[in-house]
Amino acid sequence: MNNLTALADLLIERPEEPMSLGALLGLVVGEPAVLHQAPKIPKGATRGEYALLLRLTQMGVTP
Repeated sequence: MNNLTALADLLIERPEEPMSLGALLGLVVGEPAVLHQAPKIPKGATRGEYALLLRLTQMGVTP
């Protein structure tokens, strides 16, 4: 399983909560490579929206 997919799976558990850098850092502790793969968090994005962005990034779709 890809690290971005695993991260998206964790985020989707509470999709309505706001996404933040703190939340991202808390979820990827011990996995610094994930931060290099993850796209920038859009302003005002929820965890669910960011999870979708991670899945699209994994598939090679760019905004």
